[in-house]
Amino acid sequence: MDVLISPIAAARDEGEFESMYEANFEFLVGVAIRKFRVPDYEAETLAHEVFLTYLKKTTGEIRDLHSWLVGAICHASRYYWRSRGRNIGEREDESLERIDPATMHIVDTLPAQLAAREALERLPPRYQEILRLRYFEGMSIIELADHLGVTPKYAQKLVTKCLRRAERRFTEQGAKR
Repeated sequence: MDVLISPIAAARDEGEFESMYEANFEFLVGVAIRKFRVPDYEAETLAHEVFLTYLKKTTGEIRDLHSWLVGAICHASRYYWRSRGRNIGEREDESLERIDPATMHIVDTLPAQLAAREALERLPPRYQEILRLRYFEGMSIIELADHLGVTPKYAQKLVTKCLRRAERRFTEQGAKR
């Protein structure tokens, strides 16, 4: 379609603009929603802005109206996400519906986590580090031994000693309350 269409001439003929609007509006909204994941209510606003830009365009001519409209909605959708500092692939409602796996069983695990934190706080710094590396950073006994510069057998003894001391300190503090 290489017919030259002047936007001003099209605007003068309201019937022609209205038919062009009705023929392309739903398509442009669909492109913004499906390709760029723009929320429905925002996609309609972007399509209206594209048609408004089409009406305001006074210089130059449009060779292929459909291609111009598609390009304009693509640019408007990209600008929409850039201006909001968001990723194109993530929808606002999807991020709200997503559940953080770490919080799925928080009611069950919270008391244990608080008890472990209290027990660790009552240990000397070296014991805290050994237990942190082993259980929170996931180091194996061999990796822990390499990190501490000891044999794996001694590293296992250290971990056991740290756990016993943490348990003793925690139960002593609990008995005082």
